[in-house]
Amino acid sequence: MATPLTLDTRITRHVTSLTDHHKREVLRFIEYLKTAEEASFLAYVNARTQQALAAKQRGEHFTSLAELQQEYAPTLPPRTRARRQA
Repeated sequence: MATPLTLDTRITRHVTSLTDHHKREVLRFIEYLKTAEEASFLAYVNARTQQALAAKQRGEHFTSLAELQQEYAPTLPPRTRARRQA
C-alpha cells in the first residue's frame, strides 16, 4: 500500500506544476497570510499595552512584552506558536 503524501509534498507538487504567473500569485498569497498573522499579533499587543499602561497608572502590575507573548501564544495554531517562541 502506498504511503500517503505529506502536506508539504502535496503542496510542492501542485505549485511546481503551475505557470510562473500563478506561482507568483501563490507567493503573494503566502505573504498576505504572514502579514495578516503579524497584523493580528500587533493589534493584540497594542490593545494589551494600552491595558497594561492603564494598570500601571493605577499602581497595578505592568505586563511585559514577554508576558504578552506568552498570553497570546496559546491562541495560535501549534506551528505558529512554536515559530513565535523560537
